[in-house]
Amino acid sequence: MMNARFMYMRPGNLYKRFTIEENRQVVLDDGRMVNGHAGDGTRFLKGCLAEASPETKERWGQLGHQVSHTIVQPGPAGAKPGDRLVLGGRKFLIEGLDDAGGLGIAVIYYAREMV
Repeated sequence: MMNARFMYMRPGNLYKRFTIEENRQVVLDDGRMVNGHAGDGTRFLKGCLAEASPETKERWGQLGHQVSHTIVQPGPAGAKPGDRLVLGGRKFLIEGLDDAGGLGIAVIYYAREMV
């Protein structure tokens, strides 16, 4: 019989290490304010990456946010909306998050992959 802990595990669904780049607003020489992401490579989070369900995409789309993926991290939140997560050559902009259960046990990040 299969162990219940691994029932939903599939190849590639294990924890991945994402680099966190914080969202910082920068004022350009002409006075315009733009968002920029920067990180020194020392902040990380480990989470499971999955494509967002059609229901999740629709729900977030109705709120004005395009979501393509979810990232589930055990423990309290390590990043915030507006931050960018980098995984190899892929980049994900965090559109929102959900403290699953409100107990700080796990966080679900709703993100849009930047192409």
